Amino acid sequence: MIWIRAHYDRVSVLVAGLFLVSSALLIISNVSRFGENFPARQIAPPPKPASPLPQALELEEAAERFRQPAQWTFTGRSGLFVPEKHFIDANGLPTTLQTTEVHPPVPNEWLEEFGLPIADGDVLSQDPDADGFSNLEEWQNHTNPKDKNSHPAFIAKLKMKSFVQEPFRLVFASWVDGTFAINTNDLKEPTQFLKLGDPIRGTKFRLLRFTEKFAPNRYGTQIDISELTLENQESREQLNLVKEKIMISPESVANFTYGWGGGREFAVKKDQEFSLKPEEQIKYKLVDVQSAKAVIVNTQKPGEPIEVGLLTP
Repeated sequence: MIWIRAHYDRVSVLVAGLFLVSSALLIISNVSRFGENFPARQIAPPPKPASPLPQALELEEAAERFRQPAQWTFTGRSGLFVPEKHFIDANGLPTTLQTTEVHPPVPNEWLEEFGLPIADGDVLSQDPDADGFSNLEEWQNHTNPKDKNSHPAFIAKLKMKSFVQEPFRLVFASWVDGTFAINTNDLKEPTQFLKLGDPIRGTKFRLLRFTEKFAPNRYGTQIDISELTLENQESREQLNLVKEKIMISPESVANFTYGWGGGREFAVKKDQEFSLKPEEQIKYKLVDVQSAKAVIVNTQKPGEPIEVGLLTP
């Protein structure tokens, strides 16, 4: 112990040296065994489920889309570099779809809804579905101009070109029991008092049938609107006279023009029946002729009059 105390510095250095050498040997030993122990210390992660293989059809569709060139799409009225389509109006001034109707009375929105060429000057007269009706007629009747099975009624193609209207000369003046008074509309002939079956002197007509009728007027009073049916003894055509009312002569004629299937013109006398292609099974009857229109009825629906307007230039 005396020696250690006398040589304390040397002993300390010696102990420190031995500690360092021991530490170095331990480190070397651990490093040499690390390569052998490291794989055993690794924890294998849980296996991941295999990703399903894409189906062949999906792959093919994706490949096809990839091969297609990119397309610029938009839903507004403007193009890629033009903010708004421009037109020249009837006055020669520039205009846009936002500020004016290009083809009045048809709205721009209706033309765009069905993809019609709004820039074409004759777009309203075009017939894209070839059903015999123009775009204007399709718009007027709320039908689809791109669907051949959606079109206006064929009767819409019927217009009155001209007319000849005359008052009927005989007037049903009054009746008492089974006797009927017949006058002329100018009262230049004496009254004839006749019974059913009697001929009317100076005419081709005879009294055929009587129907008693009454209706309230605007004051609530019942008025006599009885009808006396006359028959032309040569043609067998019939005409109804309403009490005290001047009727339209059966000789009145409406000249019609029909614009479907190539078009045709024909004349119809009052109370005469006619038909229109391609629905020739439907029979129409001319019941009235006026200065601005003719009135016809479908003989299967006599209570639903149809007005036929004048042909516009």
